[in-house]
Amino acid sequence: MNRALAWVLVLVTLWACDARPSGVAVPDAVLESAAARARGRTAFLENCALCHGERADGHGPRRSALSGPAADFTNPNWRRGTSPEAVFETIREGLRGTSMAAWPTLSDQQTWELAAYLLSVSEAPRGVAP
Repeated sequence: MNRALAWVLVLVTLWACDARPSGVAVPDAVLESAAARARGRTAFLENCALCHGERADGHGPRRSALSGPAADFTNPNWRRGTSPEAVFETIREGLRGTSMAAWPTLSDQQTWELAAYLLSVSEAPRGVAP
């Protein structure tokens, strides 16, 4: 096997395994808590609504300045395509190559509360802020 093919196999294996340790346990009680979701909504309005909109539908006032569309958290397809861990990581680390900034200053608790809110948004009827 030549070296280039060997490197491709190593890279594909690492990508498939996603060798990054998450190290963060999903707190189901927080994700299911109405009080945590309410605190998450407050954090969302303070930190995220400029891009994602007050209704979390991706229609924030800064959307035209973004490198791509802001996520529409009201879309059930978004919810089906993600996980609590992915939401937590995206909030903390941002998304490289996009306008989604990292929010490392939020505590684990605040990040999970924000994730709880975002994961619940698609449960509300479209056009109605949860």
